Amino acid sequence: MKWLRRTPKIQKIGLALGGGGARGLAHIQVLETLDELGIRPYRIAGTSIGAVMGALYASGLAGREMRDLVYHWQTPRPEKRHGILDRRDLRRWASMLDPSFDRSGLFKGEKIIKFLSDYVKCTTFEELKIPLYVTAADYGDASEVVFKSGDLLSAVRASIAIPGVFTPVERDGNLLLDGGVVNPLPYDLLQDECDLVIAVDVGGVRHADETHRPSFFDTVIGGFEIMEASMIRDRLKSNPPDIYLRPDIRNVGLLEFHKADQIFHQTQPVQNELRQRLKAALKI
Repeated sequence: MKWLRRTPKIQKIGLALGGGGARGLAHIQVLETLDELGIRPYRIAGTSIGAVMGALYASGLAGREMRDLVYHWQTPRPEKRHGILDRRDLRRWASMLDPSFDRSGLFKGEKIIKFLSDYVKCTTFEELKIPLYVTAADYGDASEVVFKSGDLLSAVRASIAIPGVFTPVERDGNLLLDGGVVNPLPYDLLQDECDLVIAVDVGGVRHADETHRPSFFDTVIGGFEIMEASMIRDRLKSNPPDIYLRPDIRNVGLLEFHKADQIFHQTQPVQNELRQRLKAALKI
């Protein structure tokens, strides 16, 4: 790919990809827009699903290849696809979840990492084509842990360890949880190193439903997402990124990856916004 020359004042562009489960598929359209404009991020920081997407992209996959990967996993037969998902799609995505008999989480997360390892042909951060920062939370001292070197997949696995959903990860003597617990949108990690920072918040839009009483799982995850949204709001007030994007993603749950078409459709306005703002900032 041919990369654009930067304007004198903007040479290093940072990209922060936030957590949000299945809504993180929206990150793919942001990456496609960067590819379209010939922009290569100088640094990427990711939390949870943002770490997954960041690892795929930093290892060399283009945004379009990541979209194709989603559709390939979703639709095993080309002739089947008519824009409407069926129960086979649900079963196929559900097969990515491996039940855990550990009381600390419902799923092990090992199948997700195995899936990731099939496409990320890098075992360490040092092998990536773009430097990547991955966040996790240290359960012991409630601190943020930022991985920049060493084993890549264990860092990503730690970053997706949503409390109660995926079991925690032990690394270097520490018990690690999802990075969203401490930094759901880690754009601050890039601000000292980059001239322009783009932050993509895929927390989605919540609406009260008086006809539906939330389940135990909905309540736990909903509470976690409210906490993340509160942290992001506070940080935006005190130290905002240069470009903040929040796709208007509605009615997509944490693990509803089978709603890819819906997510991509709802993210299109943000894709257009990013294109316009980058063209203005870079004078292209």
